Amino acid sequence: MGRTIQFSAQAGIRGIIRGIATTGIVAALALAGGCSSGGDGSGTTASSNAASSSSSASSESSSASSSASASSSSSSATDATSASTASSNGTPVCASSDLTATLTMGGGGGAGSSYPYLVLTNSGSADCSVTGYPGVSLAAGGTQIGAAAERDDSVAPQTIVLKPGESAHSALRITNADAFDADACNAQPADSLVVYPPDQTQAITVATSDYKGCANADTKIITVRALELGDGSQQ
Repeated sequence: MGRTIQFSAQAGIRGIIRGIATTGIVAALALAGGCSSGGDGSGTTASSNAASSSSSASSESSSASSSASASSSSSSATDATSASTASSNGTPVCASSDLTATLTMGGGGGAGSSYPYLVLTNSGSADCSVTGYPGVSLAAGGTQIGAAAERDDSVAPQTIVLKPGESAHSALRITNADAFDADACNAQPADSLVVYPPDQTQAITVATSDYKGCANADTKIITVRALELGDGSQQ
């Protein structure tokens, strides 16, 4: 009887120890699983955040790249449009260095005035164009005499394309300075006609001693018409 109780007690103690061991193992496994789960969760979260950040950065980079590309394309389109507009303007304007200026008898003279033609000839090697009115004045010793020519709008301005060797002319009227009162004119002999082709700032000088100018700039004695095709000899 006593041995049976002893065995029972020993079996109970072993059962308790086994239970404690099992509980410890389970608890340890649970703790390890919890830690492992927590670590994986944190790692997943961090990885997810990193991936999200990377995705966001990639998206921003892609957006910036697209924006830059769009801006570059827009700029290129603007440049192309400007180039297209520049190239669609047609024949280049004749520079003063492309032209030779001469005076012809034109319409002759009468009623106290002369009606010469100012002829501009393309002496360059390429086509060029002239449009509108040349600037004209009389000069002596390189100094302008009186006022520059006024425009006569009886001829409508037109763009004239001049091939090398071709000409355009402008009809002038130069009133005889001696016909005016001395105080109103103060006539002075001219030795040249100074010509500025349309849209040019470089003058062409035509030597002539056929005219006098009025030193008084309030007395205007020259008028100029818009340029017409040809040298005027066919009119």
